[in-house]
Amino acid sequence: MTKFVSVIGNGESRRGFDITPLKQFTTVVGCNAIFRDHNLEYIVACDRHMCQEAVNSCGKNTTIYTRSNWYKQFAYWPNVKCVPDLPYEGDKRKDEPFHWGTGQFAALVGLTFKPKAIFLIAMDLWGIPGKKKEEAVNNIYKGSKGYTYIKREVDPSYWIYQFHKLMELSPDVRWIVVNVKDWKMPDEWKQHKNVFQETYEGMAEWINKQLTKSK
Repeated sequence: MTKFVSVIGNGESRRGFDITPLKQFTTVVGCNAIFRDHNLEYIVACDRHMCQEAVNSCGKNTTIYTRSNWYKQFAYWPNVKCVPDLPYEGDKRKDEPFHWGTGQFAALVGLTFKPKAIFLIAMDLWGIPGKKKEEAVNNIYKGSKGYTYIKREVDPSYWIYQFHKLMELSPDVRWIVVNVKDWKMPDEWKQHKNVFQETYEGMAEWINKQLTKSK
């Protein structure tokens, strides 16, 4: 059991926000290519090619989660694990595990630590306003290896629904969604009494308080 989990997405909103201090007092679960810039204890990479890059790049102290479809292909690496099973069953396409993305599975991994609170950081959901097609893709790593196939902003409806299911099924966990001040939280998330919104500035203040306590 852990008190805090930080699930780090790769939305461009987190540019300039230092996630390093979070490793001191939260369990950090990162998504996809974040391992290129940060040495984290837990990485979730649901795409097969991203998992391959992760196992080639990360040390043995990093646990890498991938989806069940690819897990056996990485049996040679003892630090590769299968993402947890979904905590519910549904009859929609968006309820099928293969249609769950890395961010949602990262949050599901976070729940396995039985935290009191989960920080969802840089899960931007929406494309970049005022941009067209490829320029609107909201991901720090867009255009780099493993991301060149993304040619336009992604419809976030599946992401919104799947996070909503996790929030609904974990009422005792506080979900703190961290983003820029004018970021729009989905209405589906707002209905949950255990979901809160915070800015990067507010998160930075909280981090500083935790660092002060630890001295």
